[in-house]
Amino acid sequence: MRIRRTLEGFDAYGWETPSRDIAAEVGLRPEQIVRLDTNTSPYPPLPELRALAKGAQRLEVNQYPDTTYLELREGLSRYCRLGVERFVVTNGADEGLDITVKVLLDNGDEVVVPSPTYSMFAVASELMGARVKRVWRDPEDFAISADKVLHEVGQKTRLVFLCNPNSPTGNATPLSEVEKIAAETKATLVVDEAYHEFGGATSAELTEKYDNVVVCRTFSKAFSMAGVRVGYLIAGKETVEQLNLARPPNSLTVPSLFLAQAALRNLGEMRRNVERISRERSRVFEALSAAGSVSPFPSVTNFVLFRVEGGASKAKALQRALMRKGLVLRAYSESSRVGDCLRLTIGTRAVNSRVVAAIREASR
Repeated sequence: MRIRRTLEGFDAYGWETPSRDIAAEVGLRPEQIVRLDTNTSPYPPLPELRALAKGAQRLEVNQYPDTTYLELREGLSRYCRLGVERFVVTNGADEGLDITVKVLLDNGDEVVVPSPTYSMFAVASELMGARVKRVWRDPEDFAISADKVLHEVGQKTRLVFLCNPNSPTGNATPLSEVEKIAAETKATLVVDEAYHEFGGATSAELTEKYDNVVVCRTFSKAFSMAGVRVGYLIAGKETVEQLNLARPPNSLTVPSLFLAQAALRNLGEMRRNVERISRERSRVFEALSAAGSVSPFPSVTNFVLFRVEGGASKAKALQRALMRKGLVLRAYSESSRVGDCLRLTIGTRAVNSRVVAAIREASR
């Protein structure tokens, strides 16, 4: 099979190793593996699942869903307080990114990406034949300024990606800096707000003022629905019309739409979970700060990134030691500039206490 020249030597997304394979490698049972590397919620969406079970026999899974996803867009309109015409419903946030690059990028275009950040920004862009220009965040606090981003924007720049709050670092960029980027470039600014519900601030209102701003969100994090695969884009009306040019007609399922709509009718449950996770995040941050051999970074998300004393080799060794206890944390390559760090998803109080104790023990 002959593949596209663009894919020769292509740096693809690094898939997470299945829990079953990890268990076999470290001599544990699959049910003993605790995934703390994917930034998902430890709390299943029980009210929504009960509603699905109750109404399952009435779901018309033998039919295609409404291809406009109108009912879900109406729910999003109420949740975000924006017009129903301002939304593109997608199969997770990744499809939102895929749609955006398909609409906006041609071979040879340039994309500016503040890094380290979510690797799919580069992957999706490079699949379209675009050149990715990385703007490195401050190594001390991972801040990024509008001026630093704008300095890299040139005539060929079509897209600027900004994860806000950022993954894997957990920090947020002030909205004044976000708006400055939007105002001072003709390139489209895509703001990934996967962790919006934890951070609170949003660039959604900028989509009313600037037609070059697209906000990307997901139900995977705060709404506890990573396995449901629902996301959405927010943009100005004309921009939405352009994004819909590349949107597949039936990429969401009838059950996934049902669950997302149920979640928007039950915001109290999501907000209580966000509050619980945020309290635990603060507790974990303080515990890691006192551990001695690791240095956590402040976070406004559902995870904490921490630097391991001794560099990248020590970070990988700590990851392996924790994995042997069934605790899976995210590690990074040295080229990412966070190779000496691990990222810990905030779980339940019991899990958090267990992982902090394990980090202390392994670091002695």
